[in-house]
Amino acid sequence: MLEPVETKGLDAPLVFEPPEDVVSEGYGTLFANTSFMAIWVGQLFAQLADRVVFVVFIAAIVQYFGAQESLKSYLYIAFTIPAILLTAVAGVFVDRWHRQRTLVVTNALRGLCVLFIPLAIAHNQLMGLYACAFAISTVTQFFVPAEAATIPMIVRPTQLLVANSLFTTTMMASLVFGFTLGDPLIEWLGLGQVHWSLFAMYVLATLSVAWVGAGYPSKKAEARLDEQPETLADSLDELMADMKDGFAYLRGHWPVLHKIVLLAILFSVVVAATILFISFAKEMLYANPVVASRKFVWLITTSGLGMVVASVGIGRYARNWPKHRLVYTGFVVIGLGLLGLLVTPWVTKTMGLTVPGLGLVYSYKLLYAHTITFVMGLGAAFVAVPLQSVLHIMIPEDKRGKVLGIQFTLLSACSTFPVLLAGLGAEWLGAGSMLLLGGAPLLMLGLWGLYDGNVKTRSGTTMVEEQYGPVHW
Repeated sequence: MLEPVETKGLDAPLVFEPPEDVVSEGYGTLFANTSFMAIWVGQLFAQLADRVVFVVFIAAIVQYFGAQESLKSYLYIAFTIPAILLTAVAGVFVDRWHRQRTLVVTNALRGLCVLFIPLAIAHNQLMGLYACAFAISTVTQFFVPAEAATIPMIVRPTQLLVANSLFTTTMMASLVFGFTLGDPLIEWLGLGQVHWSLFAMYVLATLSVAWVGAGYPSKKAEARLDEQPETLADSLDELMADMKDGFAYLRGHWPVLHKIVLLAILFSVVVAATILFISFAKEMLYANPVVASRKFVWLITTSGLGMVVASVGIGRYARNWPKHRLVYTGFVVIGLGLLGLLVTPWVTKTMGLTVPGLGLVYSYKLLYAHTITFVMGLGAAFVAVPLQSVLHIMIPEDKRGKVLGIQFTLLSACSTFPVLLAGLGAEWLGAGSMLLLGGAPLLMLGLWGLYDGNVKTRSGTTMVEEQYGPVHW
């Protein structure tokens, strides 16, 4: 394992050997790691359940309580509030708790929570549904940093890139197919029984992570379990001290904070693009706004497929490429993709190809738009996979829960404000203006990053290194 050199301040950040110097292994050795396979299979079932449960909540609200947009917005808020408020706190506890047990308990609790969905429906309790959503989201905030902090404990540094590639592939595949799976399950089982399928997914996830061979995060953390605070005030003081320690670590280690900020930028773009795709489909793809409000989801599907393809490709063919080039190339690709969508109205030639079963009549315009969103998905994976892999190497083991908790809190916040800005901006300025305002800065960020990563100053350091000290990827 790479050992950090403990230093203080922005001028002397935490220094690791660059991950480019670590020759990454392929998928073969990773699949032989039984602990990793257990957590990966558990993630697969848990991610599918997380996607399907959202569809079930939406269907239940529309069928039993009305189709007002405000009711759906309240559901989104119920899922989002715990993510914003609790993830950083949860990361502190993850550093104290037995991580494998945390994974087991959180999956089991989410399985129990979905059993209350039919009770809320039976008693005509809309607030009961919101409470179920809030409870599931609350438990998830403890699962996410525990899972992220466990991966570096059960794989070698040379396996981290392919491990994160596989996890990103699974996450994107569940995003694409999980929402699609919800409707057939509801049709097959009905809203009164579909919760049993969700319960089964969480049970399978629980049984899978029970095989993960990862215990306490470190000897230091394990020893702290015997030092229980005497009073509630002592417990709160210790909790606040741990949270401050996580924030202080980020303030003193620019390379780690820098990469978390880049991930936050990516996450903001992804969630904002989801909203922009609705306005884009109405203004530039379909003459009928009702059709556009249903068919825009295929733009999300093709971008998700792009992320799946790129995630597999990075783990297979690009695992030893320079990480900064992958990341900033990804930003260039996403920026060019957003700008490229502006050309869509000028693609007017018809094709007339019908896709059976999907209700899609392909024109060259539609094919062009789906190709662009697929390429944007490739770019998003170029950014996400290397960044998360490098963070797993750079963050010390006894601080991973705290720091990753702060990271996921930031990402959760970035899933709320961009949605509002994208929606209001598309309404006031139009989809085209928002695509321009989003694409141009991303393109400039990517080009600047590629330039700064390759052009050396006379002192032999990059511009960022001159200001902040050595920045290793």
